[in-house]
Amino acid sequence: MTLSTPRRSAFTLIELLVVIAIIAILIGLLMPAVQKVRDAAARTKCGNNLHQMSLGMLSYHDVNQAFPPAFAKPSNYGWAVWILPFVEQTPLYTSINPMGTTLTVNNLTTQALPLYNCPSDNAQVINPYFSGYAKSNYAVSEQVSDGGSAISILSITDGTSNTIMIGERDTIHQVGALWAGRDTATPGASVASVIGRPSWPINTPYGGGLPCCNGDTAAKCTRFAWSSMHAGNGANFAFCDGSVHYLRSGIPTDLSQESCNKPNPADFTYFNLYFGSDGFPVNGGDY
Repeated sequence: MTLSTPRRSAFTLIELLVVIAIIAILIGLLMPAVQKVRDAAARTKCGNNLHQMSLGMLSYHDVNQAFPPAFAKPSNYGWAVWILPFVEQTPLYTSINPMGTTLTVNNLTTQALPLYNCPSDNAQVINPYFSGYAKSNYAVSEQVSDGGSAISILSITDGTSNTIMIGERDTIHQVGALWAGRDTATPGASVASVIGRPSWPINTPYGGGLPCCNGDTAAKCTRFAWSSMHAGNGANFAFCDGSVHYLRSGIPTDLSQESCNKPNPADFTYFNLYFGSDGFPVNGGDY
């Protein structure tokens, strides 16, 4: 007598639909966690960029007894060019030759440099708001580097650990920046291609159009705001001691100074972190 082996029946359509639904639910649960990991990784990479830049700025200061200018006069090369030898970019610095040339759009100033790009921003190489130069996501503080300046760290009497050096600026809701220097070809751009100010709260959206700064002067120069695309509604900042801090958009600030004018000292935490010698104590609980 031959015994037949029972055959397992195939999945029914209903069983397949149940399995697919379970997989879809699991993917739905995992995606936010994956996105959070990506956001955290991008924010960490951005913070590392700022740390490397701050060390480059401090190394430049060690050699020259002052921080580099936000843009040199009359060449217009920016602070990010002057620190290239101190951030392992000596060949590019030598090719640019900022001591012997003036800033122009060319194959050197249109290069994407990973150090000057935050992974949370878009991947475009050229900043669309300015006149053809490569994008940067970092703008320097005017109190550390101004046009043609040579500011000593000794002037920061409120403490280097309480003073902003460099902050982020994205190109999705804002105009970003340029690592090459000051854009003088774009009407109204002023010094926004290299400099950031606390006149506007962190993550204030750009109020103008393309190219910069069409309509933004009438909007009181929102282009100077620091900003980022990181989760948590804030931005990374390098401080003058080389540390990096994440400042949230709600940090106390002086809303009465929202304008195109250079900011003045005021006893608000954001402004206290901007001015390195205003004499106001910084409330560490605010950041």
